[in-house]
Amino acid sequence: AAATASAAAAVAFFAKNDEILKSPKDKRKYEAYTLDNGLRVLLCSDPTSQEAAAAMDVHVGATSDPPEIQGLAHFCEHMLFLGTEQYPTEGSFEQFLTNNSGRSNAFTDSEDTVYYFDMDAADDKKLGEGLKRFASFFTSPLFTQSATSRELNAIESEHSKNLQ
Repeated sequence: AAATASAAAAVAFFAKNDEILKSPKDKRKYEAYTLDNGLRVLLCSDPTSQEAAAAMDVHVGATSDPPEIQGLAHFCEHMLFLGTEQYPTEGSFEQFLTNNSGRSNAFTDSEDTVYYFDMDAADDKKLGEGLKRFASFFTSPLFTQSATSRELNAIESEHSKNLQ
């Protein structure tokens, strides 16, 4: 389903007026909305799929990092998975997804950081919980001291490896 979400994003996009542009061969149904807070949402329905997926592009990447804090966007990418006010236990989102045949990941590039997950779509209540957990990444991340120290080391290690 992450592939489904990625494929949907690759073949359909919407312009500033929320007009959806897609291939004529794409049989999925799309709806676009702009929320009161300016967040743009693209919904995709594929009746042939048993999976649901969601993604969030925060439109902040490595080129947005302040010169004195290089790697900040990548660091935040890591930290958002490590607990929120509503779900403070590290790994609880991954455990929830594992229990519901799902997975998650994220990536940071030069101008964007994208977070995504997929899961079984058979139970609307479970999907609703997955979306609530995912949304809490962006509304109430914890950034605990223990996770901060550990992830700073992880980011530095990844950066050093990429330089080789």
